[in-house]
Amino acid sequence: MHLLCREREREREREREREMAKVQLLSFWASPYLIRVEVALALKGVEYEKLPQDLREKSELLLQSNPVYKKIPVLLHNGNAVCESGIIVQYIDEAWSAPPGSANFLPADAYGRAKSRFWADYIDKKVFDAMFAMLKSLRPGAEEEKKAAEENIMGVMNTLEGALAESCEAGPFFGGEHMGLPDVMLVPLVAWGPAVKAATGLTLPLGERLSAWFGACAMNLTISSVLPETEKLAEFLTNVALPRLASSS
Repeated sequence: MHLLCREREREREREREREMAKVQLLSFWASPYLIRVEVALALKGVEYEKLPQDLREKSELLLQSNPVYKKIPVLLHNGNAVCESGIIVQYIDEAWSAPPGSANFLPADAYGRAKSRFWADYIDKKVFDAMFAMLKSLRPGAEEEKKAAEENIMGVMNTLEGALAESCEAGPFFGGEHMGLPDVMLVPLVAWGPAVKAATGLTLPLGERLSAWFGACAMNLTISSVLPETEKLAEFLTNVALPRLASSS
């Protein structure tokens, strides 16, 4: 019996080694879309090699790995390229088992998975576009645009507040006690929110539930270990991102 248990344990270790085969991540440190992927990898306990990219002078590796969009992040798993942050996060959830004491990002039941994917899609399409529109409207002479952007981001965050209130009875996250797919998709706000405030004075409109969610994410050591520093990100916003947004208007 003991021999059988040891053999099963060895087989689990061999399976883990196969899962952990070479993983690389084409990255740019400040990207909120990269942050999602790094958080997902950290929560799954996956070791990986970061391959930082110059987004102005795109490498051949990036162009070959993501020939359609030519953007980061790109996950390379044994040489196979997976693109687009939401797809990468779901790939990570399927490719690597959850460590002991944690859970997969998607629920076991079909309806739960559909609902989780719905809110992940909402976050992907609405939240960061609303935030970038708010930042873009800060240029002089864009008062009407700023007013519209403020109303938009308030509506988006209120909708999320309601969704979180419905789903977090078992814990602070969309996934309950453990982070689920919507949480991983939204978690870049934990880095970008304070940086935006430091760079511009703007505070993201968070209700009671989202504020509690924000705090739970910030206190999670696994998550905080891969988030960029607020000061460094605020400097990037001030000197790089905001001028680029203003010039693109």
